[in-house]
Amino acid sequence: MAITYQRKQYFDTDGKLFVKPYRLSDLATIFDVNRKTMRKWLDKYPEQFGKREGKYFSIRQVEFCLQTFGLPGKVIVFNQPIKKVA
Repeated sequence: MAITYQRKQYFDTDGKLFVKPYRLSDLATIFDVNRKTMRKWLDKYPEQFGKREGKYFSIRQVEFCLQTFGLPGKVIVFNQPIKKVA
């Protein structure tokens, strides 16, 4: 029997981020960066960010990431030809 995995849902249908506890790999996916890059970003703010408890960062820590690094957006790409305007 094959195991099926469900993709994690980070954004709602309007493109807004669900603010909840996330792991480092989840935050890296949300901000569209490598896990090592995300770790370097977080290491720049040790006093403000604090330590995580267990595998997950708290909601307060996730909110700090959003305030510091900006709000990630959901990008929708339309496959339509580009019209040149003269």
